[in-house]
Amino acid sequence: MKLFSKDIKLKAHFIAFLTIFIWSITFVQTKVLLNYLSADEILIDRFLLALIFFWLIKPKFISTTLKEEVLFLFLGLSGIFGYYSLENYALKYSTSINVGLIVTTAPIFTAIISIYTNRQSLQNIKFTILGFLLVLFGLFAMDYNKISQINIGDLLAIFGSISFGIYSYLLGLVPKKFDTITTTKKSFLWGVIFLIIFSIVNKSQFHFSAYSNIKVWTNLIFLSFIASGLCFLMWKWSIFIIGARKTSNYIYLVPIINAFASVAILNEVITLNIVFATIFILIGLYISQKY
Repeated sequence: MKLFSKDIKLKAHFIAFLTIFIWSITFVQTKVLLNYLSADEILIDRFLLALIFFWLIKPKFISTTLKEEVLFLFLGLSGIFGYYSLENYALKYSTSINVGLIVTTAPIFTAIISIYTNRQSLQNIKFTILGFLLVLFGLFAMDYNKISQINIGDLLAIFGSISFGIYSYLLGLVPKKFDTITTTKKSFLWGVIFLIIFSIVNKSQFHFSAYSNIKVWTNLIFLSFIASGLCFLMWKWSIFIIGARKTSNYIYLVPIINAFASVAILNEVITLNIVFATIFILIGLYISQKY
């Protein structure tokens, strides 16, 4: 086990927090961009630019077997196309606060998948189920007054969480010969391919005139180079210094930071049921991941 000085560890904690802070406000950035671009445009632009970023960092090509390439295909399908498409469309019909809170439940679905693949012990399964029930109660509490008229945006966000849960599980199946940047590049490449195909089939409208707006480029650069590029490397460095578990604990701050950003930038309102939902979801996530 590598030993690092206290100062380095403190820097790693700060970098992990900074990364989560940036990721937390991406819901707000996307919400702003939806005023100018379609959900499909935003995703294609974001991940195409991010793919270029990673390709510049590591242009080396690594050959794969058919089985390995199929795995990367499903990583792109679930983690890039599935998760982010559902998230962006969810933001069209729901608030940034709701979507930011719901998608944080993705680790629960990864844990559930692990149960069915015998990758969790009986003790862990008990806590996973307890955490899942608390999360479900939290989701119900968030929209209890809308149950009769199902909020399609919140529903899409839940499916997005399931999709990212699948992605996280598949990520653990990637052979060790592929480093983090290579894995991300290949996932992004397949994700972009699926996004382009979907936009063609969906006959998505492209707003080329919007690209003359500085606000559009500012948000796109933020989402691609900073949130999808730089932050990914920062997160990996933090994991290397303080470990995956301690770094991952910062994920629980996402809905809280996102809520404050949504109020400050989008003038959204934090209601009492959202407060209760946040408490139950965070407790549920903590229990399912802690034990």
